[in-house]
Amino acid sequence: MYSFAAIAAVSIIAQADEAAAASTHVVRAGDTLWSISQTHNVSVAQLKASNNLSSDRLAIGQTLKLSVSAPSTVKPAATTATPGPGTVTTANLNMRLAAGTSHKVLVTIPKGKTLSPIQTSGAWTKVSYGGKTGWVHNGYLTTASVKPATPTPATPSTPVTSSDATVTTADLNLRRAAGTWHDVLVTIPKGQALTPIKTSGTWTKVSYAGKTGWVHNGYLTNSSVKPTTPTTPSQPVAPSKPAIKEESINQSYVTTANLNVRQGPGIGYALVTNIPNGTTVKATKQSGTWVYVTYNGKSGYVSTGYLKQTTTAPSAPVTPNAGDGGAGNESFDYVVNTPSLNVRASASTSSAVIGSVTAGQTLRVVQTSNGWHQIYIGNTTGFVAASYVKAVPKGSTTAPSGSSDGLAKSLAAIAVAKKYVGTPYIWASSNPANGGFDCSGLIYYAYNQAGYSVPRTNVATYWAGSYFGTQLSKTFVPKAGDLVFFENTYTAGPSHMGIMIDSDTFIHAGTYGLGYNTISKEPYWKSRVIGYKRP
Repeated sequence: MYSFAAIAAVSIIAQADEAAAASTHVVRAGDTLWSISQTHNVSVAQLKASNNLSSDRLAIGQTLKLSVSAPSTVKPAATTATPGPGTVTTANLNMRLAAGTSHKVLVTIPKGKTLSPIQTSGAWTKVSYGGKTGWVHNGYLTTASVKPATPTPATPSTPVTSSDATVTTADLNLRRAAGTWHDVLVTIPKGQALTPIKTSGTWTKVSYAGKTGWVHNGYLTNSSVKPTTPTTPSQPVAPSKPAIKEESINQSYVTTANLNVRQGPGIGYALVTNIPNGTTVKATKQSGTWVYVTYNGKSGYVSTGYLKQTTTAPSAPVTPNAGDGGAGNESFDYVVNTPSLNVRASASTSSAVIGSVTAGQTLRVVQTSNGWHQIYIGNTTGFVAASYVKAVPKGSTTAPSGSSDGLAKSLAAIAVAKKYVGTPYIWASSNPANGGFDCSGLIYYAYNQAGYSVPRTNVATYWAGSYFGTQLSKTFVPKAGDLVFFENTYTAGPSHMGIMIDSDTFIHAGTYGLGYNTISKEPYWKSRVIGYKRP
């Protein structure tokens, strides 16, 4: 078991960002392999290898591993923390409902707060603060009673005079490999001249005090002469602005966590301010996965990974096309005619991707202009290329009647689900042996037990993928055995599902366990239905 004294030996220099360090990333609207690689300092090739990806295509809600294996600083098994001195936060730190960045943020603990550990689990520690109890990441804790000493550097035998030499702009950790999760070999003082051996992404390999390892480029600057060590600390040098086209937008968002505002579009830029969870902000321009907002008179960039769209204003006016499918036309519908079609923030292929639609999906078109349809998507609107959408006679996209075999399997799935009514909700469980289910785990178990072969995945993938047939609108009248999908429950987008046992009542694994709810009588569920599928 690693004690907290061992954790104290690791002085985390890299800045703590909007969410604690994680070994996984959940794909959100607008994410690409490249943007994820830049955010987490992982190469695209490594992301593909770690997740067995054969293409660059991602699905919203898909969980990606960020490395093949990332060493943990604490023994994985949950243990009671060793009694001893308290721990101190080294940055503003999110306390979450459970151990993992996918869980809800309860409160943000300020830098320098002393906490008493209750329990450890992997790289996470359970603590209490502000009357709440939750979990924080060990990477941003150090012991209160002993301040880690800055190692005394060995004096170089000869001064570095090469024009390729770099100088540290802050006390900088030398790590065993390129990544903040790797072991710290030694801390290099600010102002130390180093000679690069090689670079990999945002990391550089160097030698210091008889040790060879990797340092982050954000804390290096070129120099031919070692400068005098300054008496006061300075802020890390912001990395150069990425070569990403910045475009003007007019979009409102709501923050889904306490969110840092930075001077530039990246985690290497200095902090400007912090926006509380649940705050509505307006973005005026976008650079990759970052948008420019203003809050309390201060402006800067925030990550779209912690924003939920509310409304979208088109970047340029478009001429209404009266009679478009879904907007009053009584003779035809618009249907997606390609396996997957990007929905963009404005009518341009260079505009940010805010979602996607799939083959066979019927679209509600608002207006059309210059080869683009403006459509409704979730609680907002976006744009799709008209060349990938076809007009079909009204009613030809209605749900299939379903074979007798398919109906029999669906009814069998209901029977399986009913056997476990009353069992508790268990996150990520798809087997009754675990004591209960989560919502998608129940669907996986019930339908496979009934003879319907389907892989284990999440709600967003079941909704967006080809599983269980085509998407049917929320105006469709379901039958027993149809699947119902909901959005914006515990997170934005498709996030919950159940099995209809008649045209109005469904069975599902919810917060209060496995049971029944009626859509028409419960505004919470009625307002969140996004559609149905018929297996």
